[in-house]
Amino acid sequence: MIYPTLDFLQDQQFITLTEEENGRKKIEITLAGQQWLDENLEHLEHIQERVKARCVGFQLRKNPQMKRALDNFKAVLDLKVNQEETSDAQIKQIIGVIDRAALEISQMD
Repeated sequence: MIYPTLDFLQDQQFITLTEEENGRKKIEITLAGQQWLDENLEHLEHIQERVKARCVGFQLRKNPQMKRALDNFKAVLDLKVNQEETSDAQIKQIIGVIDRAALEISQMD
């Protein structure tokens, strides 16, 4: 995923890639790349906020007990909803349980 992105940025003349003696690549932003960044700063900040929001889940999973609990929740939900006959009433109950849990967590000090 990284290399196609670098190729795209280079094709757009937003970056330059040069080989260094140690075999590593040096990436530098071009004037056109900096101008594009400046013009799209607000949009990029929105993307960064979304990435940060996803990182919260990553941080939660660093705790072994939290990871176990989240994995258990996903497995049970998958079994109940995707692998069994689930009635509309059961789906409503599941949604209620999830909503109540979310509310309880949000009200913690």
